[in-house]
Amino acid sequence: MSYIDFDVELDHINNLLGIKIDKQKVAECAVKMGLYVLPESGEKKLKVRVAPVRSDILHACDVVEDIGIGYGFNNIARVFPPTNTVGSY
Repeated sequence: MSYIDFDVELDHINNLLGIKIDKQKVAECAVKMGLYVLPESGEKKLKVRVAPVRSDILHACDVVEDIGIGYGFNNIARVFPPTNTVGSY
């Protein structure tokens, strides 16, 4: 069993979650979920270390999801999408 490192871009995290947070806040949210942002990470591209016991994290999008959970999905402002569509069969 070994640790797994994922490269995740800060812009990708902010775009998927619909928020604007910095590297420090991402690191705080990651720690809440048992993840660790490595210090050699850049300002825009973060290297996130995942423990081997977190078998639910398979891709970078799973890291983004955990950061969103650590941030608190209820803390994200609800907005209407910029386009309006009507669904049908």
